[in-house]
Amino acid sequence: MHFVRRILHAIERLIVGAVIGTVALVSRVIDGSIGLVGRLSDRFDAKLAELARESRARHQREGRRQIDPISLN
Repeated sequence: MHFVRRILHAIERLIVGAVIGTVALVSRVIDGSIGLVGRLSDRFDAKLAELARESRARHQREGRRQIDPISLN
Protein backbone atom coordinates (compact mmCIF):
# COMPACT_ATOMS: atom_id res chain seq x y z
CA MET A 1 0.00 0.00 0.00
CA HIS A 2 2.84 2.35 0.85
CA PHE A 3 4.43 1.64 -2.54
CA VAL A 4 1.18 2.46 -4.38
CA ARG A 5 0.86 5.72 -2.44
CA ARG A 6 4.41 6.71 -3.39
CA ILE A 7 3.71 6.01 -7.05
CA LEU A 8 0.48 8.04 -6.95
CA HIS A 9 2.31 10.90 -5.20
CA ALA A 10 5.02 10.84 -7.88
CA ILE A 11 2.40 10.86 -10.64
CA GLU A 12 0.62 13.75 -8.94
CA ARG A 13 3.87 15.76 -8.77
CA LEU A 14 4.53 14.97 -12.42
CA ILE A 15 1.07 16.20 -13.44
CA VAL A 16 1.41 19.38 -11.36
CA GLY A 17 4.84 20.03 -12.88
CA ALA A 18 3.48 19.48 -16.39
CA VAL A 19 0.58 21.87 -15.80
CA ILE A 20 2.89 24.54 -14.37
CA GLY A 21 5.29 24.09 -17.29
CA THR A 22 2.47 24.33 -19.81
CA VAL A 23 1.14 27.51 -18.20
CA ALA A 24 4.63 29.04 -18.19
CA LEU A 25 5.13 28.10 -21.86
CA VAL A 26 1.77 29.56 -22.91
CA SER A 27 2.57 32.72 -20.95
CA ARG A 28 5.90 33.11 -22.78
CA VAL A 29 4.20 32.55 -26.15
CA ILE A 30 1.60 35.22 -25.35
CA ASP A 31 4.33 37.65 -24.22
CA GLY A 32 6.27 36.99 -27.41
CA SER A 33 3.18 37.49 -29.55
CA ILE A 34 2.41 40.79 -27.84
CA GLY A 35 5.98 41.95 -28.43
CA LEU A 36 5.84 40.92 -32.08
CA VAL A 37 2.54 42.71 -32.65
CA GLY A 38 3.96 45.82 -30.98
CA ARG A 39 7.02 45.83 -33.23
CA LEU A 40 4.89 45.27 -36.35
CA SER A 41 2.56 48.08 -35.29
CA ASP A 42 5.52 50.44 -34.86
CA ARG A 43 6.80 49.55 -38.34
CA PHE A 44 3.33 50.05 -39.81
CA ASP A 45 2.99 53.46 -38.12
CA ALA A 46 6.41 54.53 -39.39
CA LYS A 47 5.52 53.46 -42.94
CA LEU A 48 2.21 55.35 -42.80
CA ALA A 49 3.98 58.47 -41.53
CA GLU A 50 6.49 58.19 -44.37
CA LEU A 51 3.67 57.86 -46.92
CA ALA A 52 1.92 60.90 -45.43
CA ARG A 53 5.12 62.98 -45.68
CA GLU A 54 5.58 61.91 -49.30
CA SER A 55 1.96 62.75 -50.08
CA ARG A 56 2.26 66.21 -48.51
CA ALA A 57 5.48 66.88 -50.44
CA ARG A 58 3.88 65.73 -53.70
CA HIS A 59 0.85 67.96 -53.08
CA GLN A 60 3.12 70.95 -52.41
CA ARG A 61 5.20 70.28 -55.54
CA GLU A 62 2.07 70.03 -57.66
CA GLY A 63 0.50 73.11 -56.07
CA ARG A 64 -2.52 71.23 -54.76
CA ARG A 65 -3.85 72.02 -51.33
CA GLN A 66 -4.24 69.39 -48.64
CA ILE A 67 -7.71 68.15 -47.76
CA ASP A 68 -8.52 68.34 -44.05
CA PRO A 69 -9.44 64.74 -43.13
CA ILE A 70 -11.86 65.91 -40.42
CA SER A 71 -13.99 68.38 -42.38
CA LEU A 72 -12.93 67.28 -45.89
CA ASN A 73 -12.36 70.95 -46.85
